[in-house]
Amino acid sequence: MSLPYSRGPLPQPRQLQCEACGTENQLTIHAITAIGAAGGDLVTVSYTCNDCSLFQEHTAYATDVAAALNQVRWMAKVVLFGDDYIHCGFPMEEAEFEVERLCYRSSNTGSGLNAVSLPTRVLRCHCGFQLEVPE
Repeated sequence: MSLPYSRGPLPQPRQLQCEACGTENQLTIHAITAIGAAGGDLVTVSYTCNDCSLFQEHTAYATDVAAALNQVRWMAKVVLFGDDYIHCGFPMEEAEFEVERLCYRSSNTGSGLNAVSLPTRVLRCHCGFQLEVPE
């Protein structure tokens, strides 16, 4: 009789703090993603230290991240919060158009343009900023 597959334990949550220089207030937050198996209590957070430029990503308690968001002085221009891209403090909305094809010219073939299709969607902020993201 085989034992059912079990995942290893989730990594231990850590405080938002630079591991290299120890700062808690000089961080730029880039992304916050809920961890489904944790029932909403745990998130994965990624950020960069503005003092030493160290990028970090780890699990944290959602309440700790919320507290850090109240104290942090810098946010990335676009923050990925779950499935939403946030700009100017608001979720960006899908624009009515998308880029369907990119073209490039290869120096090896010497021929015309080659097309590459990438499924993307264009998001727009109420300020006018637009961002193309993969589907």
